[in-house]
Amino acid sequence: MNDRKINKNFNYSLELLRLILSFWVVARHTYRYSYLSDRCKFHVPIFLLISFYFYYNTIKTKNITKINQRFLRISLPYIFWPTFMFINNNILFKVFRFSQYNKLLELKKLLLQLILGSNYHYIFYFQFNLIFLTLLFTIISIFFKICFIFLFQILLIVAYILQYSYWNLYIFNKYNSDIQISIGHIFELLPFAVMGLTLRYLDIIAKLKKYKELANFYCTIIIFLILKFNIFVRIKGYWFPGIFLNIGAICIFIIFSLFHFQNIKITFLLKLITKFTGGIYYIHMIYFHFLKRKILFIKNMTFHGSIVIYVISYITCYLGNKFSYKTKYKLLFN
Repeated sequence: MNDRKINKNFNYSLELLRLILSFWVVARHTYRYSYLSDRCKFHVPIFLLISFYFYYNTIKTKNITKINQRFLRISLPYIFWPTFMFINNNILFKVFRFSQYNKLLELKKLLLQLILGSNYHYIFYFQFNLIFLTLLFTIISIFFKICFIFLFQILLIVAYILQYSYWNLYIFNKYNSDIQISIGHIFELLPFAVMGLTLRYLDIIAKLKKYKELANFYCTIIIFLILKFNIFVRIKGYWFPGIFLNIGAICIFIIFSLFHFQNIKITFLLKLITKFTGGIYYIHMIYFHFLKRKILFIKNMTFHGSIVIYVISYITCYLGNKFSYKTKYKLLFN
């Protein structure tokens, strides 16, 4: 994206953050104990915030080419990986009586997975929400060219009202888990996307550069207070309810955005190791389900098991990216 070409130092700091968040996601799913992921689940909020922060200029300028590129980038993996898993699982089970799910998956499950993003590959609830929110904000920005940011703020307020009144739970708890996980998360994840767009609209990072030390100090204090004390009312929800996650995500985003890399060797290393965060998210659960049957420390969901899953997923994405050359299939691994 053009935004990422403006300031290379800003880029590298955010790429480091993406690396941390990517491993955080893997650990969340494959490591039994994780204080940060259980106490304050910032990984998903920050990913959404970053995604829509960089999407703001695209919807502001109504750049149809970039809009189409974004939809291709987020929808192709959404369709391909569940379909690949469906076919691979059923072939292995029919031939060897062994597969990822140890049973044949019905076509109905594939259709539910593709419609809702949550069935046998449940982690794609996030991808479902990413696609839905991208579509929603794009449509609003096209039809309301001047006041679309204001309308986004209205949606944010509505989302928090639904969360804190528990109406979001009341509405979606009537349905099965697939609907709860995917559609029930829309009003929990929407505020993070809105804040990403808003931060870019206000150009907060550029304005805070004059007060970098002070901004980092206060952001660090706020994160400490969130982690150490219950300074916000904790509410019931699905996985990401409450305004404290948004505040914490904003503070972490600001800290990394204001960080400055000067060492060329470090930036080169970061450029190498921070690739493929999307691809790692897409496929890490595939390896986890297969390897936990054969490797005890992965089955026991140990920390070094999470590291192994991450490294194998990275290598797969690296090779997949190389073999895809310049085709659109690179998007499956990037």
